[in-house]
Amino acid sequence: MTALTPSPDAVIRLRGQLGFAQAMRASTEAAVRLYRGDRILNALLSDRARALFPHVALYLHFAGERDGELGLTVGAMKEMCARLDLCSGGRCEAMLALMRAAGFVASAPHLDRRRRPLVPTDRLTALHRDRWGVQFDAMSAVIPAAVAYRAALSDPAFVKTFVLELGRRFIAGLRVLDGAPELGPFAERTAGMVILFSLAQGGGADQPFPPDGPVPLSINALATRFSVSRKHVLTLLRDAEEQGLLVRGGAGNDALTILPRGREAIERMLATMFLYMAECAEVALQAAGREARASGTVASLSA
Repeated sequence: MTALTPSPDAVIRLRGQLGFAQAMRASTEAAVRLYRGDRILNALLSDRARALFPHVALYLHFAGERDGELGLTVGAMKEMCARLDLCSGGRCEAMLALMRAAGFVASAPHLDRRRRPLVPTDRLTALHRDRWGVQFDAMSAVIPAAVAYRAALSDPAFVKTFVLELGRRFIAGLRVLDGAPELGPFAERTAGMVILFSLAQGGGADQPFPPDGPVPLSINALATRFSVSRKHVLTLLRDAEEQGLLVRGGAGNDALTILPRGREAIERMLATMFLYMAECAEVALQAAGREARASGTVASLSA
């Protein structure tokens, strides 16, 4: 299956739009705010695998509904996590147990107890609606249709198709970081991306985004803010320096500058994410419209 990745030309065009810096600023601010909002969610969503895990759970559930099968089971999650190289089988079971304890998934009754079917709860769906919603709000500065996508999140049919389309493309091979592999040191580390976003936010509203000048740096503050160790933050920053993404400087290393390579990578990653979400949302919006028209036709014929 071919990966349906946003084209490089589309990424370039989006980066060139007047409101793109505003969209990036709003997107990263929301990501940092939501990450810090709940200690339980931090445990679930602190690195790439944990961030993707709840999305996979939703995808399996809706794929099962579509195909008339038990979609979300422990076995199906373990198989998909192995297929996508997200985590080991043992970690998968531990993550599902944590999600059940946190009220994000629940057991579903079934005659065959060996299947152990699970269902996502309203809390998990609401969590994703919040996260998608703030990104649609941010994207609307450069993708006006995102306003309609935001409004459609109240429609279960839209949400179902949106999840399935996101999952279909991801399984086909789409990766947001393919266009910005330089950010791997952040994406693969606990709280790595939100630490980077927090640093980029340090430039202030009167500076470009990502900022092209020094921003304040406090290792202690970052470690405390994102519940990681000072060593973790230092290692992350040192690796990023070796990659040429940023450089520390200032008296006592209390400032940091995101270098052109790092700024461009942030732009490419966010542009790719915006396009990925918008393309999937457009598919879902059109499908929901067709379903609504079909339902209206059936209702009128039976009246």
